[in-house]
Amino acid sequence: MWIALVVLGLLAIAVWQTIEPGKYQQLTWILLGFFAFRVILGRLRSR
Repeated sequence: MWIALVVLGLLAIAVWQTIEPGKYQQLTWILLGFFAFRVILGRLRSR
């Protein structure tokens, strides 16, 4: 779980640095947030 969240965090930093603010950056933020949420939900279900 921690590795997946770190990778998603690194991808978020890459998006922030490389993509200009606008429609595509917002879509990417939403997708990364969705995947982070799924990782956390998967961890909570496995307990």
